[in-house]
Amino acid sequence: MLQSTYSSATIRDLNDIREFLEQATLSLGGDEDVAGDFVLAVNEAVTNTLLHGYNEQPGYVVVSVEAEGGDLLVRLIDGAPHFDPTTVPPPDISLPLEERPLGGLGVHMMRRLTDELNYSVSKDGLNQLTFLKRGVLGVPQP
Repeated sequence: MLQSTYSSATIRDLNDIREFLEQATLSLGGDEDVAGDFVLAVNEAVTNTLLHGYNEQPGYVVVSVEAEGGDLLVRLIDGAPHFDPTTVPPPDISLPLEERPLGGLGVHMMRRLTDELNYSVSKDGLNQLTFLKRGVLGVPQP
């Protein structure tokens, strides 16, 4: 089963995207913890797309949530300039906080909250970022 939503890409739309993601995750059989992990990870990715990809200019993002057996897959599609977050090196979290550079923890968080994070460019040139959590689906809620 697949559920998706299309949204204009503005900061004001983030709440609608978070609500869609939470409801879709729950309706496909994910629990509150799974929904919370996806909401945090996807919120970070969409925020980065809005601020850095579209540079706060008009754009769009498509969010789809799909059940595959007991796994849950979330896919983000956007038309911003290409950026592969999977190539971002892990931050050195062993450094004291005051010695760490600003930023750089968002992609780390996305990786930690999901089992897989993959990036590709579609044949029509759109960014596709997929988040996968394995074995997290129970009984779907109506």
